[in-house]
Amino acid sequence: MRYRRLGRTGLEVSELSYGAARGARTDPAAFIEVVHACIDAGLNFIDTAGGYDGGYSETVLGEALVGHDEVIVETKYCPYENYSPQAAYIGTPDQLIASAEESLRRLRRDRLDIFLGHGIRTLETLDRFMEDGCYEAMVKLREEGKVRFIGISELSEADGTHRILQRAVPTGAFDVVMLTINFLLQTAAETVIPLCRAHDVGTVVMMPLNQPSKESGLVSLAAARECVRRHIAHGNLPAEPPYTAEDLFAFLEPFSIPEAGLRYVLTQDISTCCNGVRSKERLAQNLSVVDPPYLDAARLGRLRELFGRIQWQVR
Repeated sequence: MRYRRLGRTGLEVSELSYGAARGARTDPAAFIEVVHACIDAGLNFIDTAGGYDGGYSETVLGEALVGHDEVIVETKYCPYENYSPQAAYIGTPDQLIASAEESLRRLRRDRLDIFLGHGIRTLETLDRFMEDGCYEAMVKLREEGKVRFIGISELSEADGTHRILQRAVPTGAFDVVMLTINFLLQTAAETVIPLCRAHDVGTVVMMPLNQPSKESGLVSLAAARECVRRHIAHGNLPAEPPYTAEDLFAFLEPFSIPEAGLRYVLTQDISTCCNGVRSKERLAQNLSVVDPPYLDAARLGRLRELFGRIQWQVR
């Protein structure tokens, strides 16, 4: 496993990391087995949130990490009523602090390594988060030693051009940001990532395989074709070759679609690429991509030519 610097936190994080959003509730034993396999493989960064699996993600993760204090855990507080792009903002400082305290309890830790405001989706609600006491509450938690580093994550379905992070990063308010970049949503490569480099902000990539459902995403050739079809239906891509051709992705061979997707992200100047795996077999497949230069210039150029103008994520 290779490691990269997480911005000004100074933490050295594995370039592949584990997203613990799903699986804890349905099969806790399998979830723990995968967490232990990740640790054995050298992954030292795990992302979770108080709202994942109704809190089960943190609870089962806390059990899995007993005796593994070296693992860096990132968790989050969502100041909205749900994860929909249209959800109402309901954040309060008291709720944020309570969320952090619950995360500490469920994770069985004395301190949270990284604590994020989760899924900030409009400039107006970013301003509210910064001005209504929520940000000050995060700073207070850091000053009290309950949190080491603070940051925010975006909601790329609502903000595909990353306006929120483009405003937030230069303020110096955040140590870490969580952002979406994949070869079907490349906009962060020219906007957010250079800003993070300039301001020494750590970058945690989510959704490297787009919305990773079986039906649409970068999890298989059929699913990737379906995702392109949906982009065409939304007017994000033209309904003509090469986008309608059966061999659209042939230039990525011999890499599979998910392997090429992860390799694309790892070519970027980011700190860690976070994705969820539900089995040790999938983990082993993902580990095969940790091989610089990850993806050659010709394939990167073709991906940019084909999909670089897309500005919205679709499910």
